Amino acid sequence: MNARDELYAFATVAFSETGVPPFVHENVTKLLDAYHAQTIADRDAQIIAWLGKKGREEGSSNKDSRNRADVLFRMADKLSRGAVRPPLSKGPDAVEYGTAFKATEQDEVEVHSPTSSREEAEARVSRYLDMYPTAYVVQRTVHHSAWTDAATT
Repeated sequence: MNARDELYAFATVAFSETGVPPFVHENVTKLLDAYHAQTIADRDAQIIAWLGKKGREEGSSNKDSRNRADVLFRMADKLSRGAVRPPLSKGPDAVEYGTAFKATEQDEVEVHSPTSSREEAEARVSRYLDMYPTAYVVQRTVHHSAWTDAATT
């Protein structure tokens, strides 16, 4: 579970037995998105300031120093205009939903049946409620990486 999922779970814990109402889900999701955007903007501002500082430290005593300083200043300018984005600025590729419940009171929460469909997860929860009265829908963001060759067995 990543930090966003933990914050979402914390913000919606009061609805764990009944399921999160759509308006609460939408508002919490909007707040988390706004917080994420602000965090990225703060991080980008720090990177831009750092690049400017390093560019000034290079000085202008010789051609190599001026070239390195120029590269740093150009990178800071590109970041400030949004022409390039640092890694992790990209949002999630997808959201995945699951069905969470405790088999017994002492057990850890289990998450089953991941799916890209919220409706499918909600339908599954409604079927699980007879056996697991505390079942509820959970979600997580999914980030995809590049494909790699599968290991041979």
